[in-house]
Amino acid sequence: MPDVVPAPSALEAANAPAVRVVGVSKRVRDGESRRAVLSDVSFEVARGELVVLRGPSGSGKSTLLAIVGGMLSPTSGEVYLDGEATSRLREAHRADVRRKKVGFVFQDLQLLDAMTAIDNVLLPRVPEGIRREDEARALTLLTRFGVERSAHTPVRSLSGGERQRVALARALLFDPPLVVMDEPTAHLDDARTHALATELSAIVGEGRAVLVASHDARIVGLPGARVVTLEDGRVVGGPSPEAEARA
Repeated sequence: MPDVVPAPSALEAANAPAVRVVGVSKRVRDGESRRAVLSDVSFEVARGELVVLRGPSGSGKSTLLAIVGGMLSPTSGEVYLDGEATSRLREAHRADVRRKKVGFVFQDLQLLDAMTAIDNVLLPRVPEGIRREDEARALTLLTRFGVERSAHTPVRSLSGGERQRVALARALLFDPPLVVMDEPTAHLDDARTHALATELSAIVGEGRAVLVASHDARIVGLPGARVVTLEDGRVVGGPSPEAEARA
């Protein structure tokens, strides 16, 4: 009989990093062969920590974010969210863990343009049913990010900065321990990038772990940010923002 791995205790889960990536590799089919997108990647993100993922185009950043966020399974290795191994879970269970433990802000935001801002924020609740308290929380989040007046406006009518704030509100609906963002400043002007940096600092200050793929110096240089650098699918390290500032 195979060994049964016990579920983490409440104390172990509380003391675990928000996310721990252990020896993750990902290979994909490329014609008749298989190509390594990620190779033996390991790192962790603690609660109350901002980790910035950097690397050239094609280094595997987006694939790694998708694996951390539970949208892809690694070929080998494991991802632990709140101490729970997620990579080998059945899809329905992994989807439930993903919705409740990871707030994901995609580079293209993935909002439904015909729906209102508040309905977009409430989308993660749809599988279980939307309750009155969920609507109240959604409105509270929209107010926090300064878009409450557009709560009942279709998001296609909102500006790029407003749309991103709606996506960030949606990511926080379940009060997740981990927030993942893919190139969040790619389409923002200087003012909105500065505002986003302030919002990220506040989210980290609430005790959440934040993992961001970004090349933006204003994100990389946030106080306390730690850099993980990918190259050809491998972690190659990198200097801290403080060291870069002194260089």
